[in-house]
Amino acid sequence: MKEPLPPSYVNMPVSVAYAEADDALIVTMTRILGLCWAYDYERTPVLTPEQLTEFTGRPRSTLYRHLKLLSEMQWIRVDQAGRRIVIRPIIVRNTQMVDRQAARAEVPGGEPANGPGLNEELLQALAEIGVENPKRSQLAGLDIDPLWLQAWQLWAKHPHRRTLTNPVGNIILKLESGERPPGEFLRAAEQEIRLRHWAQEQADKDEDLEGQDDLEPEASVRAPEDDDLSEARRIWTRSLEELKLQMTRATFDTWLRGSEVVEADDGCLTIAVQHVHAVDWLQNRLLPVIERTVARHADGESKITFVAGA
Repeated sequence: MKEPLPPSYVNMPVSVAYAEADDALIVTMTRILGLCWAYDYERTPVLTPEQLTEFTGRPRSTLYRHLKLLSEMQWIRVDQAGRRIVIRPIIVRNTQMVDRQAARAEVPGGEPANGPGLNEELLQALAEIGVENPKRSQLAGLDIDPLWLQAWQLWAKHPHRRTLTNPVGNIILKLESGERPPGEFLRAAEQEIRLRHWAQEQADKDEDLEGQDDLEPEASVRAPEDDDLSEARRIWTRSLEELKLQMTRATFDTWLRGSEVVEADDGCLTIAVQHVHAVDWLQNRLLPVIERTVARHADGESKITFVAGA
């Protein structure tokens, strides 16, 4: 067996170094990569469990738990024959493939070119889930259907994948590998996109109807507000301004435009939105982001419930 440990440094992909994963898990991955140096980072030597625990510095129970998580994240593949183990770092191969493809879309100076090779719709969708540049531009330069991104998002949010420590990282790896999403998630993504378009059409119709009826000002028919409700509405208005910057205009207009606080009681806010579809979307997709945003403006956590009828 070749000398297992690297002589000077470990060649680590940026997607590992800056991954939103547990620090101990990243250290384990780094040590596994170090074991691959003599094999051009394609695999580790053939090792026994005892050797692997020695070289990674992890107790066997911790090591096996980390190997399971790293496999689920598609950072590694573990091949085992009896008591002998070989680990292949899949993420290195995927990163090299993307880097080669993205290099063709770069201009002198290293910034990705905003040329015809970049999919603008995909760029926007990647930004919404928190993928930063240069990775965002690299992915947008690939031939990826935005529907696949939506499908992999639904896959990552499925209850069976609650143990994923880095859902966005897993989505990136799926897109880079070119793996087709499972059929049920593709169908769900298509339905979700149709629903979003329908909601946008309804919002556009509502805007067209605004101003056609000379009704009395809303303030003249509203009951006087109590202090808690007034403050809650000010907090929600400030939160909406921030949320508008965190998402695309289409997403904001479809799900949050026209929403208002209708009840405020001891840190619990009830917010009315335009239709039941928005209630379902906000509760299941955007609630954590919204609650964090509101907490920043309310100086404390708030429980938020959405109802139809804005």
